[in-house]
Amino acid sequence: MARIFTQHRVRKSIPLAEMWDLNIEGVDVDRIPVPCCIETNPKLISYKGKAMLKTEFEAKGNIRIEFSGVSHTALVSLDGKLIGKHYGAYGSFDYILKEQESGSHELQVEIDNSFHEEASLNRPNDYYSYGGITRPVVVEKLDAVYIRQIHFLPYMKEQKWCGNIKAAIVNLTKQSQVTTVEVELAGQILQKEVLLQPDEEKEIVFEQEFATVEAYGPKNPKLYMMNVTIMMNGKIIDDYIDRIGFKEVSVEGQDILINGEKIIIKGFNRHEDYADYGCAVPLQAMYLDIELIKNMGANCIRTSHYPNDERFLDLCDENGILVWEEAHARSLPEEAMRHPLFMEQEKLSIYEMIKNHYNHPSIFVWGLLNESCDYTEFGRQCYKELIEYIKSLDNIRPVTYAACNYDQEVCFDLVDIVSLNMYPGWYTDKTTDEFLVDAVRWAESQGGAGKPMLVSEVGAGAIYGFRDRTHAKWSEERQEELLTQQLESILDSSRFSGVIIWQFCDCRVDTEWANVRPKTQNNKGVVDCYRREKLAYRKVKEIFEQHDR
Repeated sequence: MARIFTQHRVRKSIPLAEMWDLNIEGVDVDRIPVPCCIETNPKLISYKGKAMLKTEFEAKGNIRIEFSGVSHTALVSLDGKLIGKHYGAYGSFDYILKEQESGSHELQVEIDNSFHEEASLNRPNDYYSYGGITRPVVVEKLDAVYIRQIHFLPYMKEQKWCGNIKAAIVNLTKQSQVTTVEVELAGQILQKEVLLQPDEEKEIVFEQEFATVEAYGPKNPKLYMMNVTIMMNGKIIDDYIDRIGFKEVSVEGQDILINGEKIIIKGFNRHEDYADYGCAVPLQAMYLDIELIKNMGANCIRTSHYPNDERFLDLCDENGILVWEEAHARSLPEEAMRHPLFMEQEKLSIYEMIKNHYNHPSIFVWGLLNESCDYTEFGRQCYKELIEYIKSLDNIRPVTYAACNYDQEVCFDLVDIVSLNMYPGWYTDKTTDEFLVDAVRWAESQGGAGKPMLVSEVGAGAIYGFRDRTHAKWSEERQEELLTQQLESILDSSRFSGVIIWQFCDCRVDTEWANVRPKTQNNKGVVDCYRREKLAYRKVKEIFEQHDR
């Protein structure tokens, strides 16, 4: 897995070429970097459809191939043989291939970013559906036994930090194997001897007190390296290193607590979208985003409307930025949620998000189904089943979703935190104070009474560089004025646990949205698609710093 720290010292990665062959019928483009959005090539700027990407690598024995993100549908083949099909642009997935012959192997990936009938989550939307292998690809050499994943759960017991560590290990051979599994964390070493039957996967559980560690929080993002190894016959044959933090999130009455302390959320919704790179954002640009967001005094990012690149979550971990991570889906009506593949594909997005990102201490809440059908009995059944599924994978973090179906909502009793999208002064003439009163009344009458409330979206549009003394719509002055009114009202309200601005950066939208989105972009960012600051940037910074509590 591509991370910003060394995740393996024993397990070896197999180098891959940075340039892959590209084949699209009728298009004169034959090479492209990976990771990359195919739309970054001028000949493919608005391409929708299939494309074949191909590379070669040298390998022998057991190998693991992991894709961190392919948009949207991937057919993966090795040496001309199909090894798997995957749907979903924003989840990591892998393939284990045993006993490969020594020599050169050809890896082929057919991608398809079109809105086809088998895709329930990908629809023409208020963000662009890019195509390509958009996140890193890793090929690793595996020994007889390997560590598939590790999950770490911190908790307090008798005023002391403790940890539950689960390591899933897999025997790739047809013989029984005796191994020693060792965990090194925060100065302690834990060991267990494990017998694995042929082809068996087994979960190894460790429980341990860590009395001297520091708690992880926004103002003290203390991280610890957790190193898990497998030893056979006195030799370490595999390792898996991750970073963890000792943090508890809880909901008490109308408050969100981090390690028992009330937190006020001041954040941004952020799309993985950059003018020059599409959604295949390089690490340097991720770093810039984090620094710009920190500079405004924000403490939270919502990954609207899909799981993010794990390297970005690593940066959030390091910087103490709280993350609302969200499974992929936006504005699905009941008809879309009745798609025969919807529940399967949404659960896959949830599973990959939680399985792969469980250990990130920055993540404080899981989200799903932004502005979807939460107002019918069928929609409620879907929300209920999916929220229960999230809690079956992680019953510690709270769950929420962003709602906008005023006076129709029927699902707030299902969540831990009530989250409301609102745009006073932009889509309605109501003032923010009026909107907040109505929103609280509505939410509390529909199962939200006594729960924390967040404003999960609020904002106004502005085209970078458009200045107008009359504060006309789409001017930077108008955006600054509305955000000032909105933020001051929300942050002065004792009923709300914070606000997440829509949005950090302008982003490209699908062409079907062009009639309501100037420049075919959602222009509500406080910076544009090149990260140039609009007038609202400094105003948000001023307001957030004034409400530093």
